[in-house]
Amino acid sequence: MDKFIKEDFNYDGMYLTYGTDRKFVARFKYIKFCASFKSFLIKNFTQSEYFSAYDSGTSPLDILESKGFMTPQAKKLCKQNGMTATQENYKICLHAQFKAWETSREAA
Repeated sequence: MDKFIKEDFNYDGMYLTYGTDRKFVARFKYIKFCASFKSFLIKNFTQSEYFSAYDSGTSPLDILESKGFMTPQAKKLCKQNGMTATQENYKICLHAQFKAWETSREAA
């Protein structure tokens, strides 16, 4: 099995890489959810599973979201709206926020 090993990750300010050959894993503009991303990756993916999905053109976030990953910001938005943290509920919350923004914009 080719599981990820926590110690083999390297984060150098913007890029998360893996292994001695420093294979690209993901880019983070802000470090806000790098740790939760890495933890979820280790628990839910093998190297071959993740890198084959990435090599086929799927984005790092989409790969993790395919197994239920949510950013801390997405979880927080669901919680603020009294909803269980799921991708579906997150989309509902975003839609509601957009509708509220759109309504306030039309009123102005």
